[in-house]
Formats: sequence, structure tokens, C-alpha cells
Amino acid sequence: MDIKERLKDIAERAKRIIVSPKTEWAAIEAEPTTALDLYRNYILYLAAVPALANFLGGWLFGFSRGSSVVHYSFVTGLIRAALQYGLGLPLLYGVALALSLLAPSFEGKRDDLRALQLVAYSYTPIWLAEIFGLIPGLRWLDVLGVYAVYLFYMGVSRMMRSKEEYSDVYTAAGLVLGIVGAFLHGMIVHILVPTPTP
Repeated sequence: MDIKERLKDIAERAKRIIVSPKTEWAAIEAEPTTALDLYRNYILYLAAVPALANFLGGWLFGFSRGSSVVHYSFVTGLIRAALQYGLGLPLLYGVALALSLLAPSFEGKRDDLRALQLVAYSYTPIWLAEIFGLIPGLRWLDVLGVYAVYLFYMGVSRMMRSKEEYSDVYTAAGLVLGIVGAFLHGMIVHILVPTPTP
């Protein structure tokens, strides 16, 4: 499959999971895949969106620091984006493993691959909303990524084979894991490549 076809498939899957999650979770559950295929055919592309958007936004437009606007240099921004991207990939898998471990607590079945599918496809709006990081004044629109919570809720009982009555609590646990993961990710990136000062 060439890159154009792959990007078209990714766009179609992203559209379907956002527009009709119930139907799409059923399709995802039924399709054979591996963790490698999931990374190679979906995660590697969408996880690059935040890193690329933050790199271009921070380098070209900068961001507010008090009353000043600061910019990353091209090289520093590129290093930061590479770290953000490189650390995000294993972190996603770590969140999936933690969710898989929690499955029996919600009368579900531990399944690392299905947990990775759940996390990856639920993260779709988070990754896509980061596009707004490119445009000064619109960065607040990354709040649209909270739709990921709904996608997770719609898919958790199906993917983890847990009881539907536990979906809200399992979703809350997934949200906490996602926030902790994002905090650790941001902290490590910031320690390695600090924000420039005015």
C-alpha cells in the first residue's frame, strides 16, 4: 500500500470513529490486526500531528509568556518535537497495558492488543485537535479533544469485554491514566528541552 492510500485509509477510519463510533467500534473489534500493524498503519501518522503542529506553531508564531511572545529556534523546536513524538509512542502502549491490567476489576478480560486499539482510536480527536496549535488565538480549540472521553466510553465494554454498567467507572479510570500519562510526557519533554524565556 502506497502512502497516499494509507493516508486515505487513516482519514476514513478517523472520520468513522468520530462520526459513528458505535458502528466503528464493532468493525474494529472484528478486524484482525497486530500491535505492529496498528502502529504502522495508524498511530505513527496521527501521533505525529501534535509534534508537527507544536513545532511549527512554536517556531513560526511563538507562544505567550506573560506579556512577551517567545519562539523556539528551528533546531530546538525540532528536537522538542522529536522527543514529544518519540516518547509519546511507548507511552501510549503503557497506558494501554495499564487499562488491560484493570479489565478484570470491571469483570472484563485482559487483552493488551484490544486495549491498545481502544486507546489509539479513542485518542484520535486529541491528536487531530492539536492542529489548532498551529494558529495563534485558536490554540484553545484543542479542548475539542475531550471528545476522546466519549469515544472511550462507547468502546470500552466492547473492546475490554467488561460489563456495560462499569463503563462509566472504567472510563474515569482511563481518563486518570491518560492525564497522568500526558503529565509525565509533558514533564519529561520540558525537563529535556526547557521552554525559552522572554
